[in-house]
Amino acid sequence: MARTFQTEFDQFWRQTCGKVRAYMFCASNSASDADDLAQECYLRAFRNWDRFDERGSRQAWLFAIARNTQTDWFRKRGRDARVLERSLVERASEASPPELDDAEALWRAIGRLTAEHREVVHLRFGADLSYDEIARTLNVPVGTVRSRLHRALKAIREQMEEVRNET
Repeated sequence: MARTFQTEFDQFWRQTCGKVRAYMFCASNSASDADDLAQECYLRAFRNWDRFDERGSRQAWLFAIARNTQTDWFRKRGRDARVLERSLVERASEASPPELDDAEALWRAIGRLTAEHREVVHLRFGADLSYDEIARTLNVPVGTVRSRLHRALKAIREQMEEVRNET
């Protein structure tokens, strides 16, 4: 039975590790911190594997753990998510838009989003979670997920259009 658990967990890790690391990188903006956060997330998941409610999505469960890991990480360092958000916006404004290619402009537009909007964009398109999984991860109604994603995509489109008009 232990062998089955290890195999199951290993397979789950292989399927999700890139998405979790990318999610952690968006919060920390540091490769080494993202690695540490992802490791802590999987350690927590491993310890609580038997507590997972099979009626839900294991991936949504994992991202809820990842989100809690980020929150604890900020709290331990005395950092506030608003500080990170301000630094992302400042970095996003550094280069002049005409020098940007579309991919770079897209990342800068995402960096200018509020933390709530940036998170839902990453969970939907980076982690490929469904609306229901995102709602469970964030502990909000599906309608809230839909409206946040709608507003985020609208803001991204507007910023991308501004960049294109400046070139």
